[in-house]
Amino acid sequence: MADTVELKICRELLDPKFDGYKLSLDKLPQYKSQLDNAIEVVDLNDDQYSYHHAKIYGVHNHLFLDMWSEHNVYFIDRDWAVVRSASVGMTLDSGRKVLQIPDATNQKLTPRRLNLVLQFISLDLAVVSDGAGKFHLVDTGNRGDNSNNWKIIFSKDLLNNGEPFLLVDAVVHTVDETHHVECLCVHVEEATEEQKEKYRSPNLTILEWITLSSVDRRSWSVERTRQLIGRKPYDYAALDHTGSSVIISAAAEFKFVSDSSKLIQEETEQVPVNGQNGETVPEYTWNQGSDEICATFTVPEGVKKGDIYMTLKSEYIDFGIKNGRALLKGQLHRRVDVDASTWTISGQRIELTLSKPELEAWPVIVQGDDRGEMTVDEGLIAQIHERLAHLTSDQMNPSPEMAEGQPYNAQQLEDCDAFPDDSSLLHRINGDTHRTVSQTNLGSHQWLFNARLSHDQPPALCLRHDVDGLLWQPENVVKEQMTPWKHVSTFNAFGYVQASKQQRKYSTCPPGSSYVAVCDCARHVYIYRQPAPITSPVRNRKTGRQVNSVAKQQVISLESVDNILGVQATVEKLFVITKNMVYVANVNMAP
Repeated sequence: MADTVELKICRELLDPKFDGYKLSLDKLPQYKSQLDNAIEVVDLNDDQYSYHHAKIYGVHNHLFLDMWSEHNVYFIDRDWAVVRSASVGMTLDSGRKVLQIPDATNQKLTPRRLNLVLQFISLDLAVVSDGAGKFHLVDTGNRGDNSNNWKIIFSKDLLNNGEPFLLVDAVVHTVDETHHVECLCVHVEEATEEQKEKYRSPNLTILEWITLSSVDRRSWSVERTRQLIGRKPYDYAALDHTGSSVIISAAAEFKFVSDSSKLIQEETEQVPVNGQNGETVPEYTWNQGSDEICATFTVPEGVKKGDIYMTLKSEYIDFGIKNGRALLKGQLHRRVDVDASTWTISGQRIELTLSKPELEAWPVIVQGDDRGEMTVDEGLIAQIHERLAHLTSDQMNPSPEMAEGQPYNAQQLEDCDAFPDDSSLLHRINGDTHRTVSQTNLGSHQWLFNARLSHDQPPALCLRHDVDGLLWQPENVVKEQMTPWKHVSTFNAFGYVQASKQQRKYSTCPPGSSYVAVCDCARHVYIYRQPAPITSPVRNRKTGRQVNSVAKQQVISLESVDNILGVQATVEKLFVITKNMVYVANVNMAP
C-alpha cells in the first residue's frame, strides 16, 4: 500500500493579516516586436469533443522559455520553423530562425493533429513533438552563445500506431555512463467496450513514457516504452529528474498497463475470509450515528491493550497491532474530532469510536477500504432523520433570511467557493515497480496552475488553500521521512483573485515567486506582487494597525486585440505572444 502523505504547510510562508492588493497606476515599461511569420495554431476539431480533449489540449501555451538563458523565448511559426526572439535591455528582436522542423507539408495532413511543443532539457539539448506523431531530439549547441547551428540527431514516430500526441515533459539523466532521455507524452483514446466497463468512461487519457538511450550522445535509440491509463484527465503530470518516477495530479488514479521491459504485476487483493457456508465474512463491522462512527474488530487471542497503537489526525488514521497488521489505515472519508475519539478492548474484541463533527452519513470509514461491512441500526436512522428534518424542505430556500438556525445563506456563495465533485489525488508512481509510492488526497484543494521554477526540478503546482494559492514543489528524490512535496511560496488571496477573472486563460509565476501573472484571453495581463516593505509605514484607518508592507496589483494592456496565445515569466520580464506579435514587460527592472 502506498504511503499517504499530508501536505505540510510552512506556517512561516502564510500571512493571516494580509490586507489585500493595492492597485498601482505605475505603468510597466513594455515593448513589442512584429513577427515576420505568424505562429502555428491548431484548434480542436469536431471529433475532439470530450472533456478529456478539452482539458488536455484545450489551452496550449505557444511560447517556450529557455531556463538556461532567460532572455530568450521561442515559438514555432506556420512554416514549422523554430524561431528565437531575444530580449536585451529595452530591445526585442522579431526573431531568428534556428531550426526547420522536417516534413511539415505532409505532417500537416495528419488527421486530428495537435499543437507543436518545444522543451529544453539541458544546456545543449531540446526535444520537439510536431503534434502529428513524430518526435525530434535536437542538439542545440551552447544556446548561451546564441548559436544557430541546431541539428536534429534523432527522429521517430514514438507511438507504434502513429497516433498524434502532445509532449508533456522530458528530462535527461545519466546512469553508469549511459545517457537517457525520458519523454512523457499524452493522447486521448475512445475506450473499447471492455475498457468502458472497467474504467466507467467513454474516453481515456493515455500517458506514454518513452525512454531513449545513448552511450556517446550522438546515436540514440528507443530503449523502453511504458503506458499509463487514467479514466479522467490530469491537472499535472511530470517526470522527476532522476527518471525513476512519474508525478500526477488528477481526479482519478493513473495506473501502468504496459511496460516493454517488465511484466505488470496486478496488485495483490485481500483474500476474503469464508464462513461456515462459504459466504464472505468482512474483516470488521461498523455502524454510524449522527455524531460518531463505531467500528468493531476481532483480534487474535493474547492481544493486550499495550499491543495496540493508534495514530489519529483530523483526516487520517493508522490503527492496528504493534509489529502486526494494520486494522484500519488511510485517508478518512471526512474529518473527525481527534480529542473525542477513542478505542477500547475487551477479550478479542476491539471497538473504535470516531467522533464526527459534521452531520453527514459516511459511505466508508477509510477511502478505498472495502474490507468492512456497515451494519444499520433502524433506531439510529430515525434519530438521524429527526435531526436532519429542520434542514430539509420541499422549496429551494426561497427566503434564506427567514430560516431559523440557517448556518449560511447559499445565495451568498461565490464561484470561487465551488469545488469539483471529485477529490483529486496527487501521487508519485515508480517506473520500475509500477507502484504508487506516495499519495496525497487533495480534497478541496483546487488546482490553480503549474509553473517551472528551476531547470533541474519538476514543475511546481499551485493549489488553493482557503483563499490563498500555495505553491508546491515536488522533490526529485524522496528519502525516508522526507516530504515528497514542499511548500515553497504563498500567493495571498490568489484563490479569490483567479476565480474573479472570468476571461482568464493563463496563470504563471517566475522562479522565486516574486509575483503571479494572470492573462485574459485577450488584451490584459494582471500582475499580483508579493508584499514589499514601504519606506514610510502607514496606519490602517479602520483597524488602526500599522502597515509596513504593501502588495501591489498592476495591469498590462496590450495594443493588439488578438487572442493571447502564450505567456512566460522570468524574474525580470514577462513575455506575451499573440498570433503576430511578441510583447515584453519589464516587471522587476528599471526602464
